[in-house]
Amino acid sequence: MAGVCVVGAGYVGLATAVCLAELGHSVSCVEIEQRRLSLLRHGCAPIREPGLEEALKRLSRAARLRFTGSHTDALAGVSFTVLAVNTPAGSRGETDTSFVEDALRAIGNHIPRGSVLLLKSTVPPGTGDAIAAKMAPRAVDVVSNPEFLRQGSALEDFMRPDRIVIGGDSEAAMRAVQRLYSGIRAPVYYCSRRSAEMAKYTANAFLAARISLINEVAGICESTGADINEVSAIIGADRRIGPAFLGAGLGWGGSCLPKDLTALIDTASRYGRSHDMLEAVYRVNIGQRELACRHLALAGVGREDPSVAVLGLAFKPNTGDIRGSPALEIIAHLLEDGFRVTAHDPAAIDEAKSALPNIRYCSDAYSAARGSDAVLLATEWETYRTLDWNRIRRLMRGNTIVDGRNLLDGSGLTEAGFNYVAFGKPVANRSKGDAERVRPIAEPVAAGGGSNGNSATRATEKQR
Repeated sequence: MAGVCVVGAGYVGLATAVCLAELGHSVSCVEIEQRRLSLLRHGCAPIREPGLEEALKRLSRAARLRFTGSHTDALAGVSFTVLAVNTPAGSRGETDTSFVEDALRAIGNHIPRGSVLLLKSTVPPGTGDAIAAKMAPRAVDVVSNPEFLRQGSALEDFMRPDRIVIGGDSEAAMRAVQRLYSGIRAPVYYCSRRSAEMAKYTANAFLAARISLINEVAGICESTGADINEVSAIIGADRRIGPAFLGAGLGWGGSCLPKDLTALIDTASRYGRSHDMLEAVYRVNIGQRELACRHLALAGVGREDPSVAVLGLAFKPNTGDIRGSPALEIIAHLLEDGFRVTAHDPAAIDEAKSALPNIRYCSDAYSAARGSDAVLLATEWETYRTLDWNRIRRLMRGNTIVDGRNLLDGSGLTEAGFNYVAFGKPVANRSKGDAERVRPIAEPVAAGGGSNGNSATRATEKQR
């Protein structure tokens, strides 16, 4: 058993703290935001993540996990310090490392000499080396140890990972980190800090590229009469490709894929390297939102006080996180174009209210659909699959459903009288002229370096 301090109780930090305690370590987690700290001390998880709150309560009662607002208190006598603070996108798409710098200042004079600092925050290549130079006077070994957790399955991903990446220049420190994960069976990769940092960005860029590629193919499928679901199943059976991240829809988003892609574009730009493919991945993703808006706009043509009901506000199911949610981008665009918007989500309404206060939030999907000209299914919550869609048809003024996640039974809905619109399936009677007159949501990524990255995630595949 080791003494561990985790700095930051966000998605990554809290999941890491809980899982390390589950492995038998004694974990102190630092959280400086007082409301969140109060919730954690009372055994309440401030984020929605399956199994998290139950584990948090159990481990706190067992005295293996505690929460504090004091870095000095949390660092006393620990062997490992895990830095897991947020690294959001800056104004140009670059990684904002200010929270990392703040955390380092807070722990710098208190981190035990000879201990190991694990860098889990996603940072540009070279950041770990710079931190190691600062920590050298205290003989603290710095190890880059990126996480690959998906929201909605973070605990499972931590305990059963595809790999564990340990980047550093001290074999003793790297082996100590490997022992920290004793009990987890997974391949372990030793590498340099810069390679570990780069691997994190590259993994997310590859995942984003798969989704953008399948969405571009989906558009071709619509024009040729092919079905993207059938195409995805066929190519996903190829062992060289695999089935993951091949679902057409509104695209990727969340807190990681957008910012990591734009950060990689910024890194390439700073080093004078080409980033044409990365920019294309981003542009295709933005195009999925534009396409959804075009379909919704057509449903409102000729209507007085046109109305759209949005089902799903979180960027993916099983979370209340709205960061990078396609629904929020689309709603903002609809409001600017004079649409009235109603919305429902099983978990994200409270978060969404602060970002979009000028829409009507409903307690159930049926209330949201009442009187609407179109329904957008934006998040693939399972509860939406099992709705009484005949009832929704009776409640609506119009009859358009834009299935942004290809979740529903299109043939059944068409038989029920809906104008069913999905991604990558043949669509009859589409007016190219009407579609093209709807303006874009956002400009493509600038060649000089990225965007602030409000994008979204795809549907069927659980991802970060």
